[in-house]
Amino acid sequence: MSSSLRFFKFKPSIALAALSAAVPLTLAAAVTASAGETRSFVLTSFTDAAYSTKGDCPGGIDPDQTVQYALDLAALGMPPDEIKKLMAGYPNGPVIGLLINRGRIDGKPVNAFTNPASVIDPKLHMVDGRYAYGFNLDGKGAKSPNSFEDPVTHELGVDNQLFRVFGCHKNFRGPPASATPPTYYSAEWSQARPTFPAWVITISGDDLRKDGPVTVSIARSLDSVLLDAQGNTESYTTFRSDPDPRSRNVFQGRLEHGVVTLTDHHDLHLVGDPILMNDLDLSQTHFRMTLEPNGDADGLIGGYQPWIEIFLPFGQAGVGFEEFQGIDVPGFYYALRHLADADPDPRTGANRRISVAWKFTAVPAFVVPAQNGAPPPVLSVHNGQ
Repeated sequence: MSSSLRFFKFKPSIALAALSAAVPLTLAAAVTASAGETRSFVLTSFTDAAYSTKGDCPGGIDPDQTVQYALDLAALGMPPDEIKKLMAGYPNGPVIGLLINRGRIDGKPVNAFTNPASVIDPKLHMVDGRYAYGFNLDGKGAKSPNSFEDPVTHELGVDNQLFRVFGCHKNFRGPPASATPPTYYSAEWSQARPTFPAWVITISGDDLRKDGPVTVSIARSLDSVLLDAQGNTESYTTFRSDPDPRSRNVFQGRLEHGVVTLTDHHDLHLVGDPILMNDLDLSQTHFRMTLEPNGDADGLIGGYQPWIEIFLPFGQAGVGFEEFQGIDVPGFYYALRHLADADPDPRTGANRRISVAWKFTAVPAFVVPAQNGAPPPVLSVHNGQ
């Protein structure tokens, strides 16, 4: 049987015996040699943490692309009758070319996606509600300006300006006002996850059935997830931890009533996917993960992230992103730049990072050290089937 196989259906008791024999390096050794118990997970979804409520966009939901495009053309000084004629032929005719090059530098047309600041700010609508998922990053609590209340923990002073940016566009809104998670990141993650290296989380402690201190490892794997016949991420597959230090992050934390949080909040970095997110680069990293009775997990990770890294995939996708998502890309550029709330540039004083919270789900997995780049030697457990 090939050692490169990562998927196999057999009973956990047999699987764990095989695991012990096949991998002399224990799973716990991937994080800490002193841990008494270790549980690992692989992320199955990753999206903006949206908690959309009725009335949280007093200016209304952002218009779709056809309405917004007419506004963009009007901002160029185009007469209403000409706009109507151009938009009647949309998406055919010259209108797409005009929209791509709606930027102006020295009076000359330029690409609006590679030069978003050359476009007049369309002033997209911003969230103005009470609740948002996230964390009190600046430590100011209720005194923190433009902050929220977390709907789960009810912590005050939650800093999540990314939700304020995204939250008034239909494809970034989520529960409770919507029955489904935010569309954009959910769809992009679902499409990309079988091809880009998985993100894995390992929790280690003396006894994970009891409250107490834990070590939290968040890393990138050398391997991608496997999908079952329904397109869901397979549980109990094996992942080699990427030895690249750019994607290995270890924090101290605490497990309490089945919820894992961090007790230190240093920087985190994970190499990502160029289409979805080039890098997950957080300062003041916060984390909250609930260990579910069925073995799965879900949670939030947040901090201050460079806003330009969030924008870049939108700008790179250009008019295609606007077409499929109905979003004004330069408008997002201005909103991110305007609401950035950390890491001021020493030269200009402009903030380079924005407070964020990302929501994730995960299923049980095995995480082992990489051995000279060899394929994972351990077959997976499949729920005892």
